[in-house]
Amino acid sequence: MSETTKRHHLVVRITHWVNALALAIMVGSGLRIFNAYPAFARKGETFCCYPFEGHRIPAWLTFGGWLAGARHWHFAAMWALVLNGLVYLGFIYLHGEWRDLVPRGGFLRDAWQMVRFYLAVRRDHPRQGKHNGLQRLAYFSMPIVGIAAVLSGLAIWKPVQLAPLTAIFGGFVWARYWHFVAMLALVVLTLGHVFMVFTVDPYSLRAIITGGYNPDRSPEARNARPFVNLRAAPAPTLAPAPPAPSTGEPKAAPPPADEAPPEGKP
Repeated sequence: MSETTKRHHLVVRITHWVNALALAIMVGSGLRIFNAYPAFARKGETFCCYPFEGHRIPAWLTFGGWLAGARHWHFAAMWALVLNGLVYLGFIYLHGEWRDLVPRGGFLRDAWQMVRFYLAVRRDHPRQGKHNGLQRLAYFSMPIVGIAAVLSGLAIWKPVQLAPLTAIFGGFVWARYWHFVAMLALVVLTLGHVFMVFTVDPYSLRAIITGGYNPDRSPEARNARPFVNLRAAPAPTLAPAPPAPSTGEPKAAPPPADEAPPEGKP
């Protein structure tokens, strides 16, 4: 078994968990704010692209208690998310870790091969580095979607003061809609990330907590797909046969193979 290697810097680990907490608060409080007016069309108008107009989000998915409380939590988490994101992006740029996340040439081909492997069309795990093609696509997309969520949120927070920004999103109604879509995209990416961690690479949890990772337990080394080969299979070993118990008496030597037994004895 190979030695544990350092996979994630302390800054990456801290910003990862701060981002997870801030995102959870933002989503829950945002849904609570949405429930105050669960529609995108103005009163008396219609909206083309949301089939659940007037239907509230289940209360257990919301956070903040009431509208004012949810707004306070939402804005507090927004600033935490923005500052945390700037620290993360600045660090991976200065530290060079952006090279592990930015899609390279042929990443769409690599992502497609991972899809084929996860669907059991391909038998062997595609070769990869720190992250496979699908992971690069997801991890690269999340900051972009996060930026879209923040900008569209600012557009609906200050639609008059930031009128040019609101206009870029198509006006207040559409800015609110794109903010909702960006939130939904972040939730889908996050849930997909969590699902793949627990069903394909549970050993990566240690890496994002302590920083250490054992390459022998990587999905590539285990040929792991969802719910398959969750544990690293140890190499089979043959245990030595236990010695026969001793009686304390000398054993008679067996007769030679070509010597016939004495007459009258079997």
